[in-house]
Amino acid sequence: MKVNRKTRNGESREVLLKEYFITASLIALLKRAGEEAARLNPKFKPAMIPVRVRH
Repeated sequence: MKVNRKTRNGESREVLLKEYFITASLIALLKRAGEEAARLNPKFKPAMIPVRVRH
């Protein structure tokens, strides 16, 4: 879907949407890379540890 309206700054909405999705993709990639790096660290302890629950 293309939107040809311009914003006050002169940018098209299409460019702004592309920028948003590129930024979101980059954040997800960096998060994944951080998780993988933490997993490879020998001192890494998972944030969530399973515990027994009494009924």
